[in-house]
Amino acid sequence: MTTSFPSTGTFPSEPAELQRDELDAAYLELCKSYRSLMVSRGLYRGKADRNRAAMQKLETKLREIANREASIRQEAYEMLEIVTNVVGELEDAGDDLVNEFGAYQMGRRSYQGGGFLGGLIKAIARFIRRWTSTKQQLEAIVEKQQTMQATLEDGTDGTTR
Repeated sequence: MTTSFPSTGTFPSEPAELQRDELDAAYLELCKSYRSLMVSRGLYRGKADRNRAAMQKLETKLREIANREASIRQEAYEMLEIVTNVVGELEDAGDDLVNEFGAYQMGRRSYQGGGFLGGLIKAIARFIRRWTSTKQQLEAIVEKQQTMQATLEDGTDGTTR
């Protein structure tokens, strides 16, 4: 519904020079143009209001997505920290076992294996304790993973990842 408005140059610059019927015609044309302009302005304002509301809705949705992604990212970093701790603990426990077993092997050659056997058994006990604690940490990781998966499945809003 595009309406072409008359140029301002089409209206007389000096209305005193006009005849009454020309003046009436110019006045009616101005009224018609003004009415059409006001309708057009109302349509434009309505579109602008709808666009503003759509932008606010989009902004809200984007903020929700950003917040959800931030919380998921934080949980992923927490899980990574737990995994790093677990791997570090297992590496330390494995190193202790290897070192104590090496000391036992060297002590056995010199007929002093009995003392090193106690160290090997202590290293085995430390390994078992660390293994048990890392399994508990692994359970925490699995729980976080399930929570994150549920969050992703519940909060997708029809979007694909």
